Amino acid sequence: MMKEIKQHAYTGRIDDENIAERFHQVVKPWTADAEAGKPAFIGFCSDEGVRRNKGRLGAKEGPVNVRKKMASLPYVDTVYDYGSIIGDEDLEASQKALGTHIKKMFDHGQFPLIIGGGHETLYGHYLGVREKYPDSKIAVVNLDAHFDLRDERPSSGTMFHQILSEDKNIDYFVFGIQPAGNTRTLFRTADAFGVKYALMEDLRNTSIFKETLDSLGDYDAVFATLCMDSVQQGSAPGTSFPSPDGFTAAEIHEMIGSLAKVPNIVSFDISEVAPVLDTDDMTSGLAANLFHRCMIEKETFR
Repeated sequence: MMKEIKQHAYTGRIDDENIAERFHQVVKPWTADAEAGKPAFIGFCSDEGVRRNKGRLGAKEGPVNVRKKMASLPYVDTVYDYGSIIGDEDLEASQKALGTHIKKMFDHGQFPLIIGGGHETLYGHYLGVREKYPDSKIAVVNLDAHFDLRDERPSSGTMFHQILSEDKNIDYFVFGIQPAGNTRTLFRTADAFGVKYALMEDLRNTSIFKETLDSLGDYDAVFATLCMDSVQQGSAPGTSFPSPDGFTAAEIHEMIGSLAKVPNIVSFDISEVAPVLDTDDMTSGLAANLFHRCMIEKETFR
């Protein structure tokens, strides 16, 4: 059974009734005749994966709150909103539905921007990308404190093990890995799968992130994901697993700006925003600003 799609209404500040220059004034509901080459948002209202992963719940409200924070941000070009998948305890069916709708957005020429949900959002994101590019060599870039390589019932901690086990034509790059957040077994699993990873100290002391982005032109398609628990707790307290020593707000802004400029990037998600765990909507606000940074830096949107 197809999962419910919920539409979202936007309201926000208007400076001049005759000038549309804020997000809520230019965003349109997605339709099959939506203009190609434009960003299109879709939400994944689920934290079933977080529940299975024994994390703190609340990410299912992320798509609503992040949109609220985006509403008054400055933006003058057309952008679309597809609505949100309303997930339930059948995580696998919810992820499949997300993939189906993302594929539809691809088929109509849009650039999907996905708002999670727990990081289990990424597996549905992957399904849509792989369906669109069935025989292509693909790279996935993850900004995260965790590998998410556990071999167990699907959850917010298993997605990359699922992907790498079933798909031999994809490479996994992850930046921001924290030794305190990953067991020895997970490091060994990453090595066994040939994961390309960088610890936080590597990122801060080398040019590995830039060098990796420069090498992604060899792939037919690149898709990317940001888990907000990779950001410092002081800037992103509203996550399932807050990080004491994650990316600073400035660091993650710069990285998303660079990632958006990769010529063959096809889609991007931000996951693990849990408003009920947040302080003054800091995490939702940061996620909204990072989506905004992605849109203004991606050349084809200008």
